[in-house]
Amino acid sequence: MLGLSIGFHTLSQIEPLNIKENTKVRIIIEPEKERRKKAEEILELARKSFEGLSEEQISLIESSRLDANSFFPDRTGLK
Repeated sequence: MLGLSIGFHTLSQIEPLNIKENTKVRIIIEPEKERRKKAEEILELARKSFEGLSEEQISLIESSRLDANSFFPDRTGLK
């Protein structure tokens, strides 16, 4: 059997999955180097999105993000 990486954990053996026949699945195989590069690109885009904004504008964005309960009232843990 092949090894399988799920999330950040590498398994040495594949155990049977409890998936019903004809269930659609998505499998992503991505080398660690590419995954890190994508993460760095995403972080750089996030940093650039704040460039040129005033402290007041950044504060407004952050407070809006923290007030996600307005959009997701049924979700727990978002405050």
